[in-house]
Amino acid sequence: MPKLLNLFIELRDAIVLVICILASLVLIVLTDHDPAGPFRQVVYTAVGSFGGMLYRTGAYFRLEEEVHQLRQENAMLAFENAQLEDALVENLRLRKLLGFKESSEFELIAAEVVGQNPHDIFNGLILNEGSDRGIEINDAVLTADGLVGKISLLDNDYAVCQVLLDRNSRVSARIQRNREQGIVAWDGGAELELLYVAKTIDILVGDVVVTSGYSQIYPPDIKIGLVTGVSKDNEGMFQKISVSPSVNFKRLEEVQIIKSQNVHGR
Repeated sequence: MPKLLNLFIELRDAIVLVICILASLVLIVLTDHDPAGPFRQVVYTAVGSFGGMLYRTGAYFRLEEEVHQLRQENAMLAFENAQLEDALVENLRLRKLLGFKESSEFELIAAEVVGQNPHDIFNGLILNEGSDRGIEINDAVLTADGLVGKISLLDNDYAVCQVLLDRNSRVSARIQRNREQGIVAWDGGAELELLYVAKTIDILVGDVVVTSGYSQIYPPDIKIGLVTGVSKDNEGMFQKISVSPSVNFKRLEEVQIIKSQNVHGR
């Protein structure tokens, strides 16, 4: 059907011409004695209306085809734009990682996140590097944004990182502003808690929480997150302090592993 319409549109001028010629012949034969007769006027009107209809029909289908083509081009441009934006984000991410690695005082091993830990023992990430690269159990894992966790399972060519969002995770931490110390643990949801901070201590929303360095696993001053809530209304002598992780655990693609001898040798 579309092919027939296209053919009809392409031949519309020829069709109108043929109709006009036939109408002229009819007028010459039937109304030659009266050039301005009523019949001639009817024929003129009919031919003109039919020609206008053909023109409008052709214009409509040409416009529809142009709109369809423009939609295709717009979809292609949108796809190409999304690819460019993704490439820009990836470029910025890799530049950030490279700058972090160059400025770090530790020897770092880069690893890609290739999956989630299939075991129910702890929440973890599967990394594509293992003991063949010198990685050991309890090596600290981080990104340019902050602390991720530690190596808890290991094989020759892969490792599993226990992340901070795990019920068994505990990290010695302190508030960067006033050096007050506590223990960071998972709150069971998307955030962390800073535990064992007395109610007499001044803690503010927005305070930066970092590793304390009192550990054989985590070196000092690695960013953990920001304080998002402080409550002293609970029972007991300690505050309830909520901490938002500085690392987005849902979007981790690559991490850095600190070789254990760098930490132990400090």
